[in-house]
Amino acid sequence: MLKELLTISEYPNLSLLSKSTFAEKTGSLFKTYGLIFLAIMLVVPLILATDQFVTHVLHFKAINHVQTDEMSHFFHKLGYLKAALYVCLLGPILEETVFRLPLTLKKHHIALAFAIAVFLFSGFLLRHITAPWINISIKLSISAIVYFICIFTVPDGLSIIDHRFRKQLIILSMCLFGLMHISNYSPIQWPLIWLYPIYVIPQLFMGWGITYIRFKNGFWWGFVLHCFINSISVLLASGRL
Repeated sequence: MLKELLTISEYPNLSLLSKSTFAEKTGSLFKTYGLIFLAIMLVVPLILATDQFVTHVLHFKAINHVQTDEMSHFFHKLGYLKAALYVCLLGPILEETVFRLPLTLKKHHIALAFAIAVFLFSGFLLRHITAPWINISIKLSISAIVYFICIFTVPDGLSIIDHRFRKQLIILSMCLFGLMHISNYSPIQWPLIWLYPIYVIPQLFMGWGITYIRFKNGFWWGFVLHCFINSISVLLASGRL
């Protein structure tokens, strides 16, 4: 299975329905999770060593602590249940729609992915607008415009099956997914930005595994794996597992 996971250029055809049984799909999901977990455990010493370098050599605040403090604040602000639902359900479906759904290269999938991405990330630009209904209205309007621009400009007939940059597009999706999680470490210490990719190596592994399952078993199986990964992380972080 590891060889199959690593051979990105030979990932299954998205236009064909998987012939695997439910049990086989479930098995591949848990095996992929196991590989992701093992890979993350192997990279943890590198992250811890980087944090030591940041604090004792460069004399900056530990980057890992920034992320831990941010998550603690997030859970305290929303309450455990609401925060867990966001992290374990809402977050995964939004991220899967942005990063994995458009891998079909279908026009409507690309348009929806860009629209949701704009809605999510425009929050950084519009954070000074404190009135919630105005803020949301502006973001929805911009997202709708982006959606229709994509609908009218993205060519028909694109396909990931025979696209000459198929492998590159898949890798790009994985990398963007991982690097997007740098925002989890806000406020970012910009002089150290060159070190931040080390901290999101776990998310890069996650993106790789989820993308593999998305191609092998389908979009919703990738979503389930994403939910499972986040749920285990929340339980571990909260001491409930």
